[in-house]
Parts: sequence; structure tokens; C-alpha cells
Amino acid sequence: MRLGTKLTIYLSLIIIVVVTGYGYLDILGRRDILVRKMKAEVRGTGRTLTLSLEQISPPNEKEYVQSLVDAVSDYERILGVIVYYPAENLVFRSNSLREGFEPGVNLIERSMRKQSPLEEFGVCKKVPVFSYAFPLKDRSGRATGGVCIVQHTSYMEREIEKAKWSIFINVLLLIGGTVALILVGTRKWVSRPISKLINGIGDMAKGNLDTRIDLKGEDELSELARSFNQMAADLKRARERIIQEGEARLELERGLQQSAKLAIVGQLASGLAHEIGTPLNILLGRTELIKRRLEDKPGILKNLDIMDNQIEKITRIIEQLLGFVRKKQPERRAVDICGILETDLDLLDHRIEKQQLQVVTDFQEGLPPVTGDQDSLQQVFLNLILNAVQAMPEGGTLRLCAAAVRASKGGSPECLKQCVEVRVEDSGVGIDSGVIQNIFNPFFTTKKMGTGLGLMVTQGIVQDHEGWIDVESELGRGSAFKVYLPLITEENR
Repeated sequence: MRLGTKLTIYLSLIIIVVVTGYGYLDILGRRDILVRKMKAEVRGTGRTLTLSLEQISPPNEKEYVQSLVDAVSDYERILGVIVYYPAENLVFRSNSLREGFEPGVNLIERSMRKQSPLEEFGVCKKVPVFSYAFPLKDRSGRATGGVCIVQHTSYMEREIEKAKWSIFINVLLLIGGTVALILVGTRKWVSRPISKLINGIGDMAKGNLDTRIDLKGEDELSELARSFNQMAADLKRARERIIQEGEARLELERGLQQSAKLAIVGQLASGLAHEIGTPLNILLGRTELIKRRLEDKPGILKNLDIMDNQIEKITRIIEQLLGFVRKKQPERRAVDICGILETDLDLLDHRIEKQQLQVVTDFQEGLPPVTGDQDSLQQVFLNLILNAVQAMPEGGTLRLCAAAVRASKGGSPECLKQCVEVRVEDSGVGIDSGVIQNIFNPFFTTKKMGTGLGLMVTQGIVQDHEGWIDVESELGRGSAFKVYLPLITEENR
């Protein structure tokens, strides 16, 4: 839930509670006023009756007393009146109280005993009423009788109900208006600025350091936006400085790599002299043998086959050596790794079918491209796939995987970056753990017909693309070559 929504809900709840409480207290206050008003009316009527009844003798003025009772009962809010003289056992009552008047008489008797007025709320004939009783006294102050006035409370309840609806409508309007103001205010001064900050942070996370947040004001969010803009500008300058330093360092590393290549040219030359010299000696011997056996045609064909194989070996050695020594600047463009792997599989399709290998591919959908030279990278993966195929002469499983990962050479967490990991696995003979550290050395090979230059050239190409190769292997269970190449991302630029 967004912060603006939370603020709107919390403030609205507070306003609702406060306004509702105010409305409830207002209703209670109005009810109290109406009750006091009703009691004042009844007491006023009682005082009028007191002045009239205390000046007469009830036994002699029965008709007058009854006329007073009927006159007072004609008031629409009064349900009835009871006048009671216990000494003469006289009871005067309104027509509406011909039945069920005993509670009024009891209230008069209690009032006479206490020598003071009494009042209570009750029900008469299933109608809520208010009863007010007071004693009648003679000139000596002795209570000679009493009066009970019974008044409807339904009029008061109707007025209270009207007041409730009026207060309820006012409360709703007040709550609605306040919530609308809170909603508009939080959206303008909280939600929109925060959304701009979130969008700016998202753009920066994607590598766009030119993003700026336009918030004008003197509040905390505006100050935060200005700090964000300053941070973005500082990061942009820092990134440009790092890129310049990285390019300089990369150029230096390329120079050092080329120097290292030239440094081992002497080692290559000595090995090359041996590797080429031996086939040449064989060719020379076979040539002399052919001259001595011109009449032996089957022997001539066999010798020619041997010469052809040796010449091919010399050609491979020269081509791989030239590919390693010759400094070729890769063509920097976006390369689809999955497409290269599929092309290499097509090139080796006949060999895979011949050895009845099972090929399993697991390419991440939508894998981003890498920057590099397509021909060079195709040679890298063709060499690795061919090595895997040659390691399974009796059949097996060739697995190719490609996915985007965060990795660093040596596993250092401080140097993690976005890369494509290409994994070439086989279930072949595997490599001895004591030999793995030498497989990238020139002229080192574990194959009978190998030259020892394939993996060295492969590693050189990967390093030229700012990547690296990791190797996992176990004798009898197969090998896994993992090639890491930087992705085209803002982070790696």
C-alpha cells in the first residue's frame, strides 16, 4: 500500500472518529436539553394545578377538580392527570387513564410521604411516558393529597430523531469534505513527489544517470529530490572517470597480453621446430622409400596416405600458431551466443550422429547479447564442443547451457558483474585433477592426434573479450568447461 493511501486512510479514520464522537455528544446534549425542557413544561403545569387545587375543598368542589383535570389533559403532549385525596379516598383522573392508573397513585403516595415532588420515566399502555407527582398541602403544611401528571415522551423522541438525522447528515458532509481535502492534499504533496522519486531511482538503477527529479518547494521531499539530483550528477562524473580509467587499464592489459604472447613465441618456435621437423623427416623418409619402390603400387598408396596425414598435421599447427600470435582486434558488435552455439552444433552434426551422442540444450529465453567478434567466438565454442565430442568415442551426453549470471573471476564478491555463462559438458573420459592446470599451456595435449594449441588459442580469444574460462572435471565422469563473457549492460559499460 502506498504511503499517500496510508496517510489518507489514517487521517480519515481520525477525522471520522473525532467527528462521529462530536456528533454523538451533540445528540446527547440535545436530548438532555429536550428532557429538561419537557420537565420544565410539566413542572409549570404542576405549579398551575397546585395554585388552583390548594385553594379549594375537594369534597365540595368535585366538578371543579374534574374540570381542571380534563382541561390540563386536553394539552396534546399530556397523556393524563391524576388527583388523589387519600383521606376522602377521592381519585380524579383523565378519561385516558380510566384503566391502569394505579402506578400514578402509587407515585403520589410516595411523594406525599417524602413531602417532595417525584418524577420517573416509565410505560403506560405500551407508550413511553414521563410521570411527575407532587403533594398538595393545606395551610398548616400537611399533605392532604397529590397530583400526578403523565406526559408523552414520543414528542421528545421524534424531535431527538430529527436532531439525529440532521447531525448525521452534517457529519457525513463534514467527513466527506475532509476526506476529499486529505486525498487531494496527500496526492499533491506526498504521492506525486514520492512517485517522482521512485521513478528517478528506478531510472538510475537502470543506469540512466542523466535522470533528474523536478520538485520545487522547501519541504523534506523537495530537499530529498535536490540531494538525489546532486548524487546522480556525482555518480555520472564518477562513472565517466571509471570508464576512462577502465579503458586505459584495458588497453594496458591488452598490451601486456600481447607482450606475453610475444614472450612465448620463443617457446613456440622451439616446440614448432620439433613438431614440424618430425613430420618433415617422416615425409622425407617416405619420399625416398617411394623412389626405391616404384614398382610396389600398394606400398606407394600407403606411403602417400601417411604423407597426407603428416601434411595436414603441419597445416593445423601453423594455422593455430598464427591465430595465437597474430594480434587481431575483435570486431566489437552485439553477438547472439545462442545462435553461435546452434550453428556450431549444425557444423558438427555428422560427427554427433556418427558417435550416437545425445545433445541436451538449455538456453535462457531472451538471453541478452554480448559484445565481441562473432567468428572468434564461434571458433571458441566450436573447439570446446569438438573436444567434448572427442572425449566421448563410445557415445554419451553433450549438454550445452547458456544463461545470464552475476560472476567474477576467482569468485570475488567485490568484482561481480553481469555475464553470460556458457557451459559445455560431456560425460566422457574426464581429465585428471593433476593435469587440469596444464591444459591451456602450448603443445600440451591428452589426445593422441592433438596439437596442444586448441585450448591455448581458445583461452586467448576469451581473454581478448574480457572473459575467462573455468574447468571442472572428474576422471570417468566427464568434464565441464564454463566460459564467462560480459553482457551488454549499463553496469559493464
